[in-house]
Amino acid sequence: MNQNLAQIIHRIDNLENRVETLEKTSFGTGAVKKSQKTKGPPSTKDINFSLNERAFVKRYASNKSGPRKFTIVLAYLAHGNVDENVGFGEIEKCWNKMSAKNLLGKFNRFYPNEAKTRGWVDSKKHGSYNLTNEWKNAL
Repeated sequence: MNQNLAQIIHRIDNLENRVETLEKTSFGTGAVKKSQKTKGPPSTKDINFSLNERAFVKRYASNKSGPRKFTIVLAYLAHGNVDENVGFGEIEKCWNKMSAKNLLGKFNRFYPNEAKTRGWVDSKKHGSYNLTNEWKNAL
């Protein structure tokens, strides 16, 4: 039985060597590399604030929830600046310009409250909103 076990171990070692050789010739290395795509919010440098408002919303807010869309519209109006306050009326006006179903849809006053609850926006002054450092998580 020990001899059978030794033969099996020898065969496994041979198979491992063959696989290593095959990987080296196929991939140029001894191991298969996995994709190292990092998941997470893009940096502010990756976001193009120079787009017009409709293109910006279509690129970054499509297929998002209402609070995420609200945060993205606020980010567009504030150009990603965390310290800039944007009036609620200005945000609602911008939203209503893009009320098409494939852009933002109908505005709901619940969206700013939920975005604030999730920590993406804050309201330091009555009637205005500003981004928090966590706003990129809405993307």
